[in-house]
Amino acid sequence: MLKNVITVSINLIIFAAASVSNSNASIHSVLPTIDDNIRHDLAYYESKQDRCLLAFAQSEFDVAYAICTPLANLGFKDAQLITGLLYAYGEGVDKDLNRAKIWLKEALKNGREDAAHALSQFELN
Repeated sequence: MLKNVITVSINLIIFAAASVSNSNASIHSVLPTIDDNIRHDLAYYESKQDRCLLAFAQSEFDVAYAICTPLANLGFKDAQLITGLLYAYGEGVDKDLNRAKIWLKEALKNGREDAAHALSQFELN
């Protein structure tokens, strides 16, 4: 019985090796790393953040929410402030003071001092 299990296992390994060698997969001489594959273009994100601020200033709250929230998740402090304000005022999103507090505290932690004013204005301290 054990001999049969070993024989079947060896046959499966040989079959798998043969299948891989006949595939069209490319072979890398050097394995790619994450740094080789991902290039962060800071100018792109900064222009998105500028658009986020402009949308908020022009009362385009749905647009501001759509642009600012992904940036806030990436750690952009201005977008975190705007996202917190959108939640606090209920503009472009349902009013949620708990989420407002989270985003405003993140903005403050990342250096947006005016987030402290917003936290006290909405009594979220």
